[in-house]
Amino acid sequence: MKILFELSKEHPTLPLSEAKSCLNAESIGFNELNRGDGFLEVEVKADIDKIKRVGERIALSFFIDETLYSSPPNLEELLSRAVKVEINGTFRVRCWDRRTNKDATTSLDVERELGGIYTRSGKVDLFNPDTEIRVMLTDDIWYVGKLIKKIDRGSFENRKVQKRPFFSPISLHPRLARTMVNLSLIKRNGFLLDPFCGTGGILLEAGLIGAKVIGSDLQQLMVDGCRRTLDAYGIEDYNLFSCDVGEIPSKVGKVDAVVTDFPYGRAATTNRESIKSLYQRGFESISTVLKDKKRAVVSLPTENAVELGKDILNLIEVHPYRVHRSLTRYIAVYER
Repeated sequence: MKILFELSKEHPTLPLSEAKSCLNAESIGFNELNRGDGFLEVEVKADIDKIKRVGERIALSFFIDETLYSSPPNLEELLSRAVKVEINGTFRVRCWDRRTNKDATTSLDVERELGGIYTRSGKVDLFNPDTEIRVMLTDDIWYVGKLIKKIDRGSFENRKVQKRPFFSPISLHPRLARTMVNLSLIKRNGFLLDPFCGTGGILLEAGLIGAKVIGSDLQQLMVDGCRRTLDAYGIEDYNLFSCDVGEIPSKVGKVDAVVTDFPYGRAATTNRESIKSLYQRGFESISTVLKDKKRAVVSLPTENAVELGKDILNLIEVHPYRVHRSLTRYIAVYER
């Protein structure tokens, strides 16, 4: 089966890496067929239910489709392929034009023409169809597929820190926190540690996909606030405690993943320790508790900090992301 991820474009590299990581986390083998600006096509040996589970955890995509066919970026070519595919039952056609260089052909033109072809075997139902036919237009290739899963992106907005029971101005957006969790390859019922848990945003996103979460923070206030957050969203399988990051190996056993946002900036609590010393001790503790061949995904403030982690763990990939005009952070993926 060929699967198409309709990726978001909110970051140049994270959506693609996250899609692949989600497939790996769900133990779905795949071959990459094509990638481009806003999409990834893979061939998988998996049933629809397993693909839907990917859709339930992924953050930086909009839709996951089963590819029916593709064509060069031309309406005539697309329609010549459309007539070879039969759609039974009720359907609707939705076209997303993601081209940067557009011609006279519009999304409505595509929807109308394909709808006309498929009414020969099926019936249009705009509200509750058996099949949603999705068309994605890019500059280089046009895809037609059957919708498998629409990603509930609104749920991430509803979990932003200001809407949670415990608030702190320093907190990752839930979509970014979920993406970091997915990059860690954590599986359902796996143990995930956040040694700088803060308000609990990372642990919340991990818990919502079925991970068993462990969190610590130097401040008891943060630990108590994190507990309130997890309780509010029905996360039950968690272990929270207050301690210095160097004490973590004495508090927990081996874990399947570590995902964390290292403290930085004036508002961060380092107990007057230098950032370099804190980070080095943090990476050493992470390496001690992380199982072999498992991943740590860490948000860091500088490229030098990324290199510091590289001295202790194997660096897999780095994704710079701009927080605001004067601040860039780095999501580093390491393996023990």
